[in-house]
Amino acid sequence: MFNDSADTSDGKYVVQILARALRVLWTLASRNDGWTLDELAQHEDVNKASMLRILRTLEADRVVLRDKDVYRLGPRVLELSHGYLRGLELDTVARPFMQRLAARTGQTVSLAVRDEFEVVYIAIEKAHREIGIQGEIGGRHPANATALGKVLLADLDGPELDALLHEHDLTQLTHRTIDTPEALRSHLEVVRERGYAFDDEERGIGIRCVAAPIRRADGRVIAAVSVAGAIFHMTEDVVAGHTELVLQAASEISERFGHHGSQSSSRPSEPAGTTD
Repeated sequence: MFNDSADTSDGKYVVQILARALRVLWTLASRNDGWTLDELAQHEDVNKASMLRILRTLEADRVVLRDKDVYRLGPRVLELSHGYLRGLELDTVARPFMQRLAARTGQTVSLAVRDEFEVVYIAIEKAHREIGIQGEIGGRHPANATALGKVLLADLDGPELDALLHEHDLTQLTHRTIDTPEALRSHLEVVRERGYAFDDEERGIGIRCVAAPIRRADGRVIAAVSVAGAIFHMTEDVVAGHTELVLQAASEISERFGHHGSQSSSRPSEPAGTTD
C-alpha cells in the first residue's frame, strides 16, 4: 500500500503525485511478468482513474510499456541507470588513462558527456602546455563545434539526431564551425566510419583537438575523451600520433565498461583541409 506520509526531511516539499508515480515504478520493478491496472490500483491503494493517469503519463515517455492490459517497466528506465553509472564511475575509471594520455601527449585531456546539444566536461587533466585551453569541469560547449560533441552526436540514430537538430540551432563559434544541419549530418557519417573526430579551430581560433568515443558493453557511446592543444603544438604530423593514443585510451576505458572491439575502422588521417 502506498504511504502518502513518506519519510522525508521536510514533508512540505514532497510532491505527492510524483512520489506516487515513483512508488509505481518500484512496484513494477518487483515482478517480471508485469501488473494489470486493477492489481496496481489495489496494491498502491489508489483509485483506478488516478492510477491510469499515472501509467499513461509514464507510458508516454516510455518509462512504462503496456502490452494489452499488462504494464511493465520501459526501456527509458535504463537511461536512468546508465546516467547514474556514468556519474558514479566514469571519472574514477577514466582518470588513470587520462593522466597517462596527458603525460604522453603533453596536452590537455578532457572527458565529456552529452546533454541535449551540448557537451559537458566531467573531468580534465591538464599537462604543462595549456596555452589557449580554458576548459573547466562543468563547462559546456555546443556539440557541433567540438570534436567531443561530434563523437557523441555520431552515436545517435537518424530520428534522434533529427529531433535534436529540429530543437536546436547550430551555434557558430568561429568561421570554421559547422553551422548547417546538412553539413553536420554529412560530417557525422565520416566520424562514424573512422571512429574519431577532429576540431580544427572550430571551438576557438588557435585550438586543435581530436576525440574518440567511450562505449559501454552494448556498444553505445557513453562519453568521449579528447586531447586538445594550441595549433603550434598540435601540428598535423603530431595530431596523427595523438589520434592513435586517444583511440587507445578510449578503447582501454571502454573495456572497463565491458566493451570489447576496435574503436576505429581506418588509420588516423590528418585534419588538414577538413572542418572536423
